[in-house]
Order: sequence, then structure tokens, then C-alpha cells
Amino acid sequence: MKKLLFVGAGGVGGYFGARLIEAGVDVTFLVRSARAAALGANGLSVSSPHGDLHLPAVRCVTRDTVGADYDLVLLAPKAYDLADVLDSVASAVGPATFVMPLLNGLAHLDILDARFGAHRVLGGVAQVVATLAADGSIRQMDPIHILTAGGRDEATQQAAAAFIALCEPARFNKVLAPDIVAALWSKWTFLATLAGITTLMHGSVGQVVKTDCGESLIRRLYAECVAVGERCGFAVPETTQAVALKRLTEPGSGLTASMLRDLQSGLRTEHEHVLGELLRRAQQHGVDVPVLCAAHCHLQVAGR
Repeated sequence: MKKLLFVGAGGVGGYFGARLIEAGVDVTFLVRSARAAALGANGLSVSSPHGDLHLPAVRCVTRDTVGADYDLVLLAPKAYDLADVLDSVASAVGPATFVMPLLNGLAHLDILDARFGAHRVLGGVAQVVATLAADGSIRQMDPIHILTAGGRDEATQQAAAAFIALCEPARFNKVLAPDIVAALWSKWTFLATLAGITTLMHGSVGQVVKTDCGESLIRRLYAECVAVGERCGFAVPETTQAVALKRLTEPGSGLTASMLRDLQSGLRTEHEHVLGELLRRAQQHGVDVPVLCAAHCHLQVAGR
């Protein structure tokens, strides 16, 4: 595995793509024309606790110019843009190309399996708190930067292992997951809790924890999300739960979900993909999730 195509150069795709270019990996970005022009004029800059980075030149293509000579296509758009992205990326997926989504939730796997075949779809989990600044640069706001990959059969697991090996010199943590679907559930339960509580309360983890009932609400919401995963056949390990709850209840923490930042900026949010899909699964399996319902209802009322 040598040539990578990142679909999207925002907080997730831009961050991990830039770190891989820094490490000497052959990376191309598939972006819209305006983003391609901006990257061509200014390059790509990353502000990070792990060291700033400026790439004066990055290789970009658009849906009209993308070829099909990539070993792996990494999808890093917002979940609600997936349908449009699939049309844009179709010509880039050749007979030997693998596809790895870095999206939230799990519904996208079924969509990608139907489009490209499960035999070429890997699973990916991106853990990074980063945003696209007004000047087009990437700003990492928390030290965590972990990229997890895995397959759902022997061939895709081998492809995931080859990708992780390619990432070895890059300045982020990388993990080959023995069970990528379980890893996706672990992230989903954490993210749904973080997004649900910070959007519902319009504040950071530290601000919520400081209130009289904040920590207990966070713990209750996380327990609801974990219960849904368990009922669906994916129990989040207790050690993983302990790590998640430590981040979710840390006093003074400025941690928020990107969903809150999108909401406050008047942008569309991924609430249906992160909260709504989890709520639907809870209802299908008879799991009582009142705090999750409240968080989802709040975002539906917000109309984004």
C-alpha cells in the first residue's frame, strides 16, 4: 500500500493527511474546487500541541480530475455529505482499491458495502479534536490524535495492517483493531455522550461538571449509550468505559464536541447520524434512553 486519497481536507482529513505527508507518504486530497484553489495558493497549515506544520504544496484533485490509481481511499467528510461524496469518489475506486471511512456511527458501513462491496471496505476510527479555521488552516484543540483501522475479514484486515504500517513514521498514534466494529461502537458511545451533553447544555465538559447535576447527567447519558451497544451485541469493555468517563467528567475540561461548534456557528450538524441513529437502535431493542431522547429532541428543535 503506497498511494492514499483523502476525501476531505477539514479537521479530520486535513490533520491526518498532513501528518502523513510530513512523514513522506504519498497523499492526495479530493476536495471541492474552492478548497483546491485555497490549498494551491496557501498550502496546508496545522496548529497542534504536537508541533505546528506548514506544507507549502499539497496535491489536490476534484471530482472532475480524480483518477483511479490509489491503493486506499479514506473518506473524511461530514456524515450528511456521504451520498454526494460517493458520486465524487466513484471513479477513484479501481479494481484493487480499498475504501476506509472515518465517519461517526455505523450506518455508513452498510452504504459503502452496497456501493463497493464489503470485501474492499475497511473500518476506521479517527480520534482528534480539530477544526478548520477561517483561514483554511487546521487547528488541533486537544492532544489526542489516534487513528484506528481494521477489517471485517482476513483480506480487509491485511489491508488495514498494511495501512497502519505505512502510518508508522507519522506523528500520531495508530492502532490496528482486532475487532473494528467494536472499536466503532466504543467511539460512538463516547461521541454520542459528548455531543449530546455539550449541545444540550451549550457548554464544555468542565462547565457541565461544575453544576449540581452535571456529572450525574453525563454518567447517565453514557450508561444509556453503552446499554444500546450491549443490546446490539457490542459490549464496551469496562476499561474503555473508565477511560471515556474520565474524559467526560474531568473538572475544568474545555472539551466540547464539534457538533456544538457547528450548532453555535449556525451550521448543519450530524445529530441524526450520531444521536438519531443510536436512538433508533435503542427503540428497536427496547432500551430506555431519556437523556439521549432529550439531546436529540433539542437538536431537532434547533432545526440543523
